Amino acid sequence: MSSEKPFWEGKTCEEMANLHVKVTFVAGAVLTGITDCSGHIRRSRNGSVVPISANRGAERFVPYRDIESIELLDDPEYERIDDIHDVCTGDIFVETNGNRFFVVAVDDDDETDCTLAVMVQAEIPNFHYWMLNSNFAYALRRKPKLPNHDGLWLDKDDALWSVAISGLDNSKLVALLIGDPESPVTGSVWSGLNSKHVTSQAPFRPAKVVEA
Repeated sequence: MSSEKPFWEGKTCEEMANLHVKVTFVAGAVLTGITDCSGHIRRSRNGSVVPISANRGAERFVPYRDIESIELLDDPEYERIDDIHDVCTGDIFVETNGNRFFVVAVDDDDETDCTLAVMVQAEIPNFHYWMLNSNFAYALRRKPKLPNHDGLWLDKDDALWSVAISGLDNSKLVALLIGDPESPVTGSVWSGLNSKHVTSQAPFRPAKVVEA
């Protein structure tokens, strides 16, 4: 059995509001929708609500016993970050009310309870605002797009890679860097798919082969 705690553990119903989730019941029924601060899930089609927690508001979120699991349904291209001190510039700040902003600065030493600055729409160009930590629900970080099949790939610098994925878990690849004069490689290089050597060049995209 996994020792990983569910993402909702220790959160209040207010902190759980405005999340897109999938709820699986012990009986086998599955329901998806948006949570609210009253411990309900709103169904998008008809606007009806289904209670999933006996508590509400500032009380701790506690799922009913007939609920087997509650999973987040955020964009699979993003990873969720729950610790505000793990957030970096470029991540997306998600407020407790569901609003989202790009993080443009981080100050872990700040004593005013404002760790993250976000970009906001304003008449002043590049205007940013330091958010209160109490407004932080979680952050999203785009996962690097890595090669997932054999063939030719272009990295973020348009350098050409010849990729041959190896291993049952796709943990390794052979990559021949062809087009980067700053990092010349004269032969095949074994690299872990999630190694810094590879992820630092993400995102990758398949190279189109043009016949002469």
